[in-house]
Amino acid sequence: MLSSCAREAPDVREVRTAAQEYFKALERQDVKEIGDRSTCVVSTNSCAGARVLAVGAPRWVRMGDLDSLVRAGISEQALAEAVWAKAKDATADSLFGLARLRSNQASVYRNAVRAVPLSAPGSLVSRDSLLEVRSVRARFRYAGPVIGPKPVDREELVHILRAPRGRWIVFSVYLRDEDPTPTLGKPERV
Repeated sequence: MLSSCAREAPDVREVRTAAQEYFKALERQDVKEIGDRSTCVVSTNSCAGARVLAVGAPRWVRMGDLDSLVRAGISEQALAEAVWAKAKDATADSLFGLARLRSNQASVYRNAVRAVPLSAPGSLVSRDSLLEVRSVRARFRYAGPVIGPKPVDREELVHILRAPRGRWIVFSVYLRDEDPTPTLGKPERV
């Protein structure tokens, strides 16, 4: 008889627990707790709960690479917005979509950088430090007068990171089909 069988690895359980605690804070609309666990803005008005469906494999990104992504993201966002602003009617919609994508990417990268000191307060994280990034597939339930008589479930991707010796911090929540950064980091530890 096996008495101590675990259904999921300890690292996956740790990510799942961090995500579930964040979801509970969203459901309670606990602004302080949300701020302690995330760097992204998520509407809590109609959030009636969420649950983890799957935890993705670990991905790794160097702090210096993340800093570079922030700078590149800001430049790409500015360029996309400038091109969209000068667009003719025939191309304005597609260029608006590109400008929105670049804006969302830049926001995610900035949120990821802001998550680092929240993950490991008081720690100095060098450019060569590896940050662990996980994607969590979750089902969010929305309910209330704004939603209508029946609750609505949406599958969303939650990106979460941890600095060395830090705790997990949420830095991105998007609908699965609208996620602007599906492959942040590398699958192997470099």
